[in-house]
This record gives sequence, C-alpha cells and structure tokens, in this order.
Amino acid sequence: MNVLIFEDEKHSAQRLVQLLQKYDENIQILDIIGSVKDGIQWYRSHSLPDLVFQDIVLNDGNCFEIFNDVKVDAPIIFTTAFNDFALRSFKVNSIDYVVKPYDYEDIKAAIDKYRKFRELFLVPEKELLKQILFSEKPEVKKRFLIKIGDRYRSLKSDEIARFEYDEGLTFAVTFDNSRFPVNYSIDQLSQVLDSELFFQINRKYIVNNECIRNIHTWFSSRFKLELNPKTNEDIIVSRERAKDFKTWLDR
Repeated sequence: MNVLIFEDEKHSAQRLVQLLQKYDENIQILDIIGSVKDGIQWYRSHSLPDLVFQDIVLNDGNCFEIFNDVKVDAPIIFTTAFNDFALRSFKVNSIDYVVKPYDYEDIKAAIDKYRKFRELFLVPEKELLKQILFSEKPEVKKRFLIKIGDRYRSLKSDEIARFEYDEGLTFAVTFDNSRFPVNYSIDQLSQVLDSELFFQINRKYIVNNECIRNIHTWFSSRFKLELNPKTNEDIIVSRERAKDFKTWLDR
C-alpha cells in the first residue's frame, strides 16, 4: 500500500511513519508534505496514492485549498488536533479521522476501516468540506493546567507573552519570563487561543500582542519583532504570514 502523508510538524510526521510501519512494514511512504503549495505540486506531477493521511492545518494554509485547486480521487484519513472539530461530519461522510497526538490503536483502527470499506470511501466534496472546516471552531482556551514538580498551577492565557517550540517541546513564556511546558503543539495552540490576543508568526512562535515592543521590516517582505520578555534569537514573521499579521495588528 502506497501512503502519502500531509504533516507540517517533523516529529509528528516521524511518529506517524513509525506507527504505519508498525502496522505493516510493507507500507510505502511516498512522501511527507508540509504545505498547501507543495501538496498541489505533488498531485499535479504524481499518480494518486492508495491512501492519504491529511493534516487539516498546514504551515501555509488549510488543506481545503488543495482540494479547491486539484481533484483528489483518493481515500483520505484526516488528522486533527481537536476531538470536537467537525468529527461528526467526517464520520457521516465515511471519511475517517485520527486525533493527534498519534496513537497506534487509532492508526490501526483507521487503516482497518479503510481496508474493510475502501470501496465505500467518498472523495470529499469541496463545498461540504469547506462547510465542515470553517463552520465549527474550537472553544477559545482561557487557561492551562501547568504541573510544577508535585504541584499544579492554573495559568491564565492572558498571563502568557508567547508560546515557543524548542527541541520537541512547546513552552508557555509568561510576562515575568517564567517558562512552562504545555502539552500542545504550536499548530494546536493557534486553533484554540483567542485570535484577538494571539497570532502564530511562524512554525515556532505564537505571540501575544501585548508582548510586541517594536516591529522592523525584514528581508523578503518579512518582519522582525522585538518582544518583552526578550528572546535569544531573532523573531521573524514568516513571509506567508506577514500579510495576515499586518491585518491582525490593524484590527
């Protein structure tokens, strides 16, 4: 079986590959794609795979943009960070889903279902998929339960200056420069945080608008940010997000 993976987080992609090969060592991974742009190019230049694992949110947009541009006549198992994000709609239309973080039993159940009912899988209708992806939004997350040694603390979202990804972990950094690990990826956080307060500027950082002190123009139509608390590296708004970043600041 030839499998195509859409996943923009390296560690998540590696985890999925490991679980697929655990399920069947003969599974061939055709490619791992992290962006809408690369996905469209791949479909235009390759034969269709037997099965697609499709992350909903990619690093340059939503997977709906792929289906809007090219016709994908292949069974798709969607992956999502939110167990209440349009799951009923995916089920009704015989399109399976896997909730992140990836678990072997979920992967096994999804592929078993595909193998048993592959002829019944529906290619996603563009208008239906658009309605599914944009009509339901996860509830805004107002606080995080943080474990500190043998204690727990409830950390309010508005106490957090930024979220940053570092060596496989995501950290919440507060305005007093305390740093706490959180059990969410950057992409997951971008979907549940208050979009009036937080913005994902690149694959590693989400910033609170109250922590931005200065904004400088940068190479290739990007921006460089000065944050408070300060960071040890340049904080650059990616080119793909620069336009939306300006719109977010101007609300």
